[in-house]
Amino acid sequence: MADTVEEIFANDSPEDIETVKNMIDKIRLEIMSHGEEEHDSYDPESLQKVEFNIQINRVTLILQEMSDTLEVLFSLPMICRNEELMAKHFNGEEQDVLRLLCKYMRSSDDGEAFVPEIVNMADFQFPSTKFIELVEMVSNKDLHKEISSHLPKVYKKFLSNIREFRKFNITKMKMTAQKDLAKEKILHRMWQSNERNIKEIAKIERILEDKRASFQVEIEEKTAIIEKYRADIERLEEQSKRQIDEFIQESDRSMFHYFERSDQRYEELQEEVNRRTKEYKNTLEADLLSEKANRTKKAKLTQQLQLWLNKYDKDAGERTKELNALGDTLQERQEEFDEWKRTVFDPQEKKYFDAIEERRLDELRAQEEVIHQFMMKRAAIVLQRAWRSVAERKRKMRGRRGGRRAKGKK
Repeated sequence: MADTVEEIFANDSPEDIETVKNMIDKIRLEIMSHGEEEHDSYDPESLQKVEFNIQINRVTLILQEMSDTLEVLFSLPMICRNEELMAKHFNGEEQDVLRLLCKYMRSSDDGEAFVPEIVNMADFQFPSTKFIELVEMVSNKDLHKEISSHLPKVYKKFLSNIREFRKFNITKMKMTAQKDLAKEKILHRMWQSNERNIKEIAKIERILEDKRASFQVEIEEKTAIIEKYRADIERLEEQSKRQIDEFIQESDRSMFHYFERSDQRYEELQEEVNRRTKEYKNTLEADLLSEKANRTKKAKLTQQLQLWLNKYDKDAGERTKELNALGDTLQERQEEFDEWKRTVFDPQEKKYFDAIEERRLDELRAQEEVIHQFMMKRAAIVLQRAWRSVAERKRKMRGRRGGRRAKGKK
């Protein structure tokens, strides 16, 4: 049977364990806080409270001494067997006392089921005061740290139960009647809540069963549909396999016909190759003959060209001499021409340009004179015309004035 919360919830998640621990702490605080103020049976300053605490401490001390004494008795055989521990923690006299005590302790097994048997204490002449000194002597914390891990499991379990019993008694003694009643109320409330939760769980389980049944029906329907689709898939697989076989057979037939046509085509191409080969040979022979004739013709033309080049070189030498002579003659004539141009042509050209310029100026002056005469005549005509017009207007004005005067006299 599990002894701790961790052992009880060993297979649960850490979140669930933490939730249960928090709930236990909450219930404990609620129980212990009940009656701490005005409803508490004991006044912290009263004598009754002090006596109650003294009794609790006394019982606690008795239980603690009992557990320490039992631990000493359980540890004695192991201490006596370990010479190193004896020499480390006890002097010679204390070692003799321990060995004397261990003589009267015997066991039939040294394993985990080891349970020492104590002989009749009437035959064992060992004063109780010495036993108390022995307990104090063996109650060494450093010593117990070294041997506590080597105690048999049954001893450890028994000592653990004694300590838990001490804690339980202390807790029960510290709890007042009001707190105990509050605990019962809280536990009763929790029991009622648990009953309601059980009913809710049963209701949810029924709903879950109904859902499971409906889901089972749906699963069966889905399974039937799946089986139908599986049958269709198998049928389609057979059909596709049959079509693939037919396609393969058709492909084989087509491939066979293609091979036949390819063989026939190969023969035709072979004949074409033979024919082209013959044509190539004939063409090659004709080209070789033509090339031979062309080579002969080329040699003749090259020889003729060489003769022409030699003749040209010879003629070119003579023509070059003539060209040089003509160049010298041209140079002399050019010098003579330049001298003639400088001494004869340029002065005459200057005189010619001067005569042309003088003639142009004379013509320009004559033209200006003609224009001046024309303008003078034109101006005289305009002035005469304007004068006649003015005289005519004056005459008309004088005649108009004379008529007015004659009319006034009448």
